[in-house]
Amino acid sequence: MTISTLPDLKTIRRLLIIRLSSIGDVTHALPVSAALGEAFPNLEISWVVEEMSADVVAGNPYVHEIIMVPRERWKRARLSPRVWREYLEFLAGLRRRRFEVTLDLQGYAKSGVMALATGAPYRFGGWRLREGAQLASRLLPHRPESAHRVERFLDVVRAFGADLNPVRFPFSISDSARARAEALLCAGGLSPEAPYAVLNPATGNQVRRWGAARYAQLVSLLAEAYHLPSVLIGSEKDIALCEEIREIVQRVHASPPAIPVPLNLAGKTGLKELAAVLERCAVQISGDTGSAHIAAALGRPVVALFGPTDPAHAGPWNQSGNVLCHRELCAAGCGPQRCARPEIVAGAMAEAGKSGYNRSRGKSTTASCLAAITPNEVCMKVGQNLHG
Repeated sequence: MTISTLPDLKTIRRLLIIRLSSIGDVTHALPVSAALGEAFPNLEISWVVEEMSADVVAGNPYVHEIIMVPRERWKRARLSPRVWREYLEFLAGLRRRRFEVTLDLQGYAKSGVMALATGAPYRFGGWRLREGAQLASRLLPHRPESAHRVERFLDVVRAFGADLNPVRFPFSISDSARARAEALLCAGGLSPEAPYAVLNPATGNQVRRWGAARYAQLVSLLAEAYHLPSVLIGSEKDIALCEEIREIVQRVHASPPAIPVPLNLAGKTGLKELAAVLERCAVQISGDTGSAHIAAALGRPVVALFGPTDPAHAGPWNQSGNVLCHRELCAAGCGPQRCARPEIVAGAMAEAGKSGYNRSRGKSTTASCLAAITPNEVCMKVGQNLHG
């Protein structure tokens, strides 16, 4: 496909972006809306997004309408005739809006169905199209040098001739969200004006989790080396994990010199309040998870702990120098859901007297390449960001 075959977006009014999830990927797609809105102010941009990621797009000045998909509710009752009627009405609603162009940045069957349902005469996909999505949309070309997801998404805009300098992340945070975040920090004994580190120990699965013991040791190192207090974040399901980190810090440093116990904000913030906490932090430390990408979008330093996921593709935007990983330890069968070299984890954990290998199931709870990252390594990288 050549650029000459594409529609002139200066003559288009209604354009739909389809990027449903996850929080990190929706964040990575935000510059598409900014670039389109700046280059083509005539566009009325709508965005289809799943409920869990909708707040990433909320308040975006370039998006005229957010069309939210109640994925969890539909999933729970997917066999209900009522849900199917609601889904068909949702598709009919897309068609009634008379979109002229759709950009499928998800690239799966569910997004392909949505693109097709609009009846838009121009339907394009960016990055990749799978599961039949290629039957609904035409894949736009991407540059060989575009490795990161943000660049892959922006290749869609480049095809239409938009200017991408600078790359903008229109992540909106309201004053009320900032006030609620400040109240949470103050209630936890932290001055919002003083520097603090934000640690997110949670990721999508155990293979990509660095572990409570390592995070607890890091909390101590940050306090000792930089007098930097720590704030733990996560969803409601991560409260227990964050409490485990707090308990380890309390147990190990029960006698003077005492280390400040980290503030646990897991389950206490919505996405906007979380962004407000990240906006003011000195550094964010986590694995491959949504908060890392929000922090990077807000211009905060992100020390990212990566296992088998390729950081060149999915790392924090424009911060490749802050990524810690040991992918040289990975084997052919390794992936985001499975470590093919659990013996490395088992041996390392046995030396440390910790449990890091589930022998009953024969698999590691932490990828070997991720387990090889030491708290001292992370602490040194934080120092480079604080004092570099």
